[in-house]
Amino acid sequence: MAKIPFIAVFLREIDRVAGRSSTRNLLFYVPLIVYFFLAFIYIRGGLHSIPVAVYDRDNSSLSATFVRFLNASKGISVDEYLTSDDDMSTYFLNHPDIEAVFVLPKDMYKNILKGKKVQVTIFTNSTNIVFGNILKREALTIATTVSSGILIEKFKAAGLTHRQAYNLTMPITVHSNALYNPYYNYLYYLVPGLLTVLLQMIIFFVATRAINSEFQEGTFYELFDLSGRSVTNILLGKALTYLMFGMIITVLITGVIFTVFGIPVKGDISKLYLLFFLFIIANIFLGFMISAIFEDQILSLDIAFFYNSPAFVFSGFTFPRLGMPAFDNFYADLIPYSHFMTAFFKIYQMDVPSQYLKPEILALMIFLAVGIAGAYTAIKVKLKLSTTNVIIANE
Repeated sequence: MAKIPFIAVFLREIDRVAGRSSTRNLLFYVPLIVYFFLAFIYIRGGLHSIPVAVYDRDNSSLSATFVRFLNASKGISVDEYLTSDDDMSTYFLNHPDIEAVFVLPKDMYKNILKGKKVQVTIFTNSTNIVFGNILKREALTIATTVSSGILIEKFKAAGLTHRQAYNLTMPITVHSNALYNPYYNYLYYLVPGLLTVLLQMIIFFVATRAINSEFQEGTFYELFDLSGRSVTNILLGKALTYLMFGMIITVLITGVIFTVFGIPVKGDISKLYLLFFLFIIANIFLGFMISAIFEDQILSLDIAFFYNSPAFVFSGFTFPRLGMPAFDNFYADLIPYSHFMTAFFKIYQMDVPSQYLKPEILALMIFLAVGIAGAYTAIKVKLKLSTTNVIIANE
């Protein structure tokens, strides 16, 4: 029984993948090794017990209370106590493990009792802004708590009830309700982004060599005959191969990595797989288009790298897109990953109804249509030019 042409292409492409070490490494070993390694980096979920130092110039019961609050906070650990002999300008150079120094001013307690404003100074090592932001947030919370406690006791001493004193001290309160990732867990936020951007790069790179390698190795016309002399069957068979591997990597991400590291999926998993399906197939055909246009494999890989390497940055992960210049936002829209990640988080963490996914789905479908049209046209042009050259040579 004769094989269906595109299935014959599909089986042939699997053999080619198995026989090419570079492609095999990208599709098998990179996900299996690198994915677990990346996820393990963020297994703690967030930063806790950041080491800090305290210079207590007051040495009062109030300053001791402030230090106890620092130690009791989840994000801070007081590891060192300084004296007047320590030089703040060189302290961080000599103590690289300390991320901040809290300086409690002299006469802190006395000045508060006199109704004077007191300022606690924090020197932060903000070479890493993550440390700086966490420490400032913790310090503000502790300062507000201690200040409120002092005022409440002062009002109670004047004859007010605890409730009255509290209402005078805190007439306006802010209730923050963090949705979707309430614990600000890096494991839930960064790991899915890193794994999926790596998925895009893997699929795009292998697809970028799928067509031009046939021309360079002189096997394209063998493939053309196997496909029933159909460009559609060539594209369909090869796409099916890389789609299969892409979906296997998707299962590794969502079914294995997420399970092992306890990363929850709040939305409909079937929607998530459909999104991955569209994302992968769009990247496959964009890769095919580059591969069909540029016969030089090194050049096509350089183009693929140039196009894909900024995807993580431009997606808004490291810096929100609303803060980017207009040109960068425009470039972000030209990368499938930007649209995929928006839809991914809508499903993965927000569990939105399907109608809210329409803009991103439409964008991915446009990328798919461009890739299909570009790859098909480029191969057809190459075939026509090749036929013309043969005719001229025979004449």
